[in-house]
Amino acid sequence: MESLPLLIVIGVVLSISTFLFFENMAIKAKKQSIEEGEVVVKDCDLGESFIRYDTSKNVAYFFASSYVISLGVAIAGYSPEYGLVEALLYIFVTTFIGSSIIFVLKFKRSLLITVFATFLYGVPLIGASVLAFLTKYLFS
Repeated sequence: MESLPLLIVIGVVLSISTFLFFENMAIKAKKQSIEEGEVVVKDCDLGESFIRYDTSKNVAYFFASSYVISLGVAIAGYSPEYGLVEALLYIFVTTFIGSSIIFVLKFKRSLLITVFATFLYGVPLIGASVLAFLTKYLFS
């Protein structure tokens, strides 16, 4: 149980770094669409924004990356005394800390962007972590 806080810190650092990498890719996609002469409309719908910023692709890549990170943490941090409680503790503490960091980083932006970015971090991370720990326990 003494290594669980270290695993949580590793999970937070790696998942935040991965999220910021894919967010940077979304910003580059936006800049590229502006350079290509696309008109940026303030009142565009959510579907157009997803297409313009490659959101679906970046969220899928973040999900896959989070799965690999969580699977690595689950395998590297394996201890026979760890069970479901420790897996859930890792998943939810990592997600809570990471979401809080994303919220603080985006705080000066509009509330919608802040909440949306936090949501796009938390949901894929929870899903990927659950699948990673499930994979780990099914194959051990």
